Amino acid sequence: MKPTWKIGIIVAAVPLIIIAVILWGSYKEARFDLVSLPDNGVVLNNEQETLQFQKGNTLYRSWNSDQLIAKNDKEDTRNQIMKSAILYLDKEALMFTENVPVIDTNGVSSKLKGNKVYESKGSTYQNDKSEINEKSVVKLANRQYFLNADATLYLGGEKIKEVSKPLLLIDKTGSVTIYENKKKSRYLGHMTLKINDDTVLDASSEIYTIGDRKIDLASFGGTDNEKLVVKEDEQKDKKEAEKKKEEEKQKELAEKEAEKNNETKEANGSNESNDAKDNKVASKDNESENDSNKTSGEQSSGLNATKKYGDDLNVGKGSTEAGTNNTSGNKNSGSKGNTNGTATQEDLDKIDDYEAVLRKLDELNEKLERNIPVLRIGYISPNVTSTKVSYSYADPNNTLIGVTKISAVDEKTGKTVNTQYVSAVDTEALLTDLSPNGKYHLEFTYQYDLGTDKGIQEVKIQSDSFTTQSVSAIYQMQSVTSTTMKLNVALDAQIDNVKRARVKVTKANGDSFYMNASANLINGNGELINVTGLDPSTAYHFQIMIDMKNGETIELNSSENYYTMQATVLKSLKASQSADKVLQVQYDWSSADYTLNQATIELKDENDQTKVDYQVVNQEKGNIRLVPVTKDESLNMEAKLVLETTNNETKESKTFEYPVKQDIQYNKNATLTINLTPFQTEENNTKQAEESSTKQAEEDNTKQTEEVDSNTVAGQETKNTNSITTKVEDVLAPQNATYDMTFSMQRKTNETYQLAFERRAVGTEDNWSTWTTQKIATDENGQIKHTETISKLAKESFDYRIAVYDANGILQLYVYQE
Repeated sequence: MKPTWKIGIIVAAVPLIIIAVILWGSYKEARFDLVSLPDNGVVLNNEQETLQFQKGNTLYRSWNSDQLIAKNDKEDTRNQIMKSAILYLDKEALMFTENVPVIDTNGVSSKLKGNKVYESKGSTYQNDKSEINEKSVVKLANRQYFLNADATLYLGGEKIKEVSKPLLLIDKTGSVTIYENKKKSRYLGHMTLKINDDTVLDASSEIYTIGDRKIDLASFGGTDNEKLVVKEDEQKDKKEAEKKKEEEKQKELAEKEAEKNNETKEANGSNESNDAKDNKVASKDNESENDSNKTSGEQSSGLNATKKYGDDLNVGKGSTEAGTNNTSGNKNSGSKGNTNGTATQEDLDKIDDYEAVLRKLDELNEKLERNIPVLRIGYISPNVTSTKVSYSYADPNNTLIGVTKISAVDEKTGKTVNTQYVSAVDTEALLTDLSPNGKYHLEFTYQYDLGTDKGIQEVKIQSDSFTTQSVSAIYQMQSVTSTTMKLNVALDAQIDNVKRARVKVTKANGDSFYMNASANLINGNGELINVTGLDPSTAYHFQIMIDMKNGETIELNSSENYYTMQATVLKSLKASQSADKVLQVQYDWSSADYTLNQATIELKDENDQTKVDYQVVNQEKGNIRLVPVTKDESLNMEAKLVLETTNNETKESKTFEYPVKQDIQYNKNATLTINLTPFQTEENNTKQAEESSTKQAEEDNTKQTEEVDSNTVAGQETKNTNSITTKVEDVLAPQNATYDMTFSMQRKTNETYQLAFERRAVGTEDNWSTWTTQKIATDENGQIKHTETISKLAKESFDYRIAVYDANGILQLYVYQE
């Protein structure tokens, strides 16, 4: 194969491979940089809307670099977010979706890692090897910044409000959206954020000033708006230069024409006064104005200008009601007195934006003896259903008359949706009845009188376009029981002119009901909604409904599905004897309405229903291990689980009792016997035995033996040698006889145990005391057998038992003497 053929095949294969990869990636929905989100939180989606996510949701990047959050893999629950975004976690932590630069106050940049949690520590955010220091700026993308500081927000030099660690999103129209504390604000105007007297962030210019140092934030990572801005400015400057040159040329021609006319009149011997000359000049100006009106084809000339980003606006339209022609948009030839400008309609049509309108008015006023009032818009702050506008007048000659009409116009329909009339002393206005995420502009109409024969004139100025905010609901579950939910509900933007707000509660099967919300929900503070009367183990979701005064209803986003807990329920309960002979009670109990304080067990002998005492070995949630205190070697018992609880709402106490269904077969497989040591019996009659026993009792009343505790009296009633239950060998045993105490137990081979020989005085309820211990192991048959020798007096004065412990010292068994 020739080399050229090989090259041709390779070149032809490359686009096929690329197409195949794209198709494969789209089909397979390839996911990269997967992260399981460590906590609940919020993030802005790709349309700058507030989006909630839950702990365990998956954050990933698709094959075409889209950033997505998915709730699960079973259904299509993907939400696209901004490619370079901040995820706000509930524990005041941040996560970035990409590696982004952070710029400190020295202008030094370093990288922050994407998909890593930056935890809040004081005034900084820290990860393993990187951090965001106080007053540092994180650049997420072009015109997108995070300021790690508290600052005061200014628009056009006017103080607006305090903000904390804001996210700044600057669009190409000059609007700035601020996102902080899960709240959005949107502004049109030049925005600066003042941290202190020496530290100021000029958001609109993307300049960070620290003392004498100025940091160009746009230069970090490049920008896509610098060329656009420069290009627009250059074009405007070029147009302005050409316009100014043309104006100067026209002015020179007009002056030459005036001089020529004056010379002609002087040659004819004219003796007109200065006032007459002024009148003639004014008359010539009026003729020029009339010619301009005829050219436009209208009785009243209009000052037509386009907005900065398209759409026509009409400025300075004359008032037909006043019966005069408009002169606000005309240039003046420079003469003083009651004269107006001589600008032509053709010149005015060259104005291409709002700022140019203001410049043109300023140029006109330079040539007028009494100035036209100039309205300047300070800023526009759109809310969800309203907008606030700040404005001021430059009116040095008090030519402004009447009120100013401010109208909000829907650019989609062209209809005026709200109009306000404000006086000359007002500087702010609020226009309502707007719709969320709608595009509008404002029209200002005001009148003035320059004291000329033109009378009252009217100016109409249109603002740049703006978009009202969208609004999203944020739902956070605070607590849940089987029949109630406490839900914290908030909005990420404030809504005005609300008639009422309701929360729609929808059950999984579609049934729903409404709950009224207070004004706290609307004004941005949020509200804790207490929903009652729900069904246990049922899914519910919530949706905020806003009824406006103008009759509209705004339906906000719904919440996730939240489940009520099961009602108080015992899922399982069983009791059995374990291999180590310990009685074990296991249970699975849950309640959304009650808090468990204590769990106990009641044991009863199945035969006579008497209570069986026990000692708890250890206890944890759902598991109790205990040792019954019974002298029987084997026993059938009944058990009952007793739970002492407190109601979460009323704080009242309640006891739940659950009997164990099956009987418990308890078997010790261990014995303790006490028998006379062999070969100590002597023949004696009953009388001798009684005398010997009586004598011994008298001695015991005055003397204690080494086996008897100091608090034991030998002459107690428990020494009933005349009892019919007394063994014959015990009666015949001499006073110095000894007894063998033998313990035996069957267990697994090669296990080690600790034996504690315990006793207490016969017939008392004293505590058991240990008088000897032994460590012993089972033999090859799993058998344990151990014998201790005691005196006859000790045998008759005490009850005995063996406490069996494992190698770790944990109690397993009590064995009593037969």
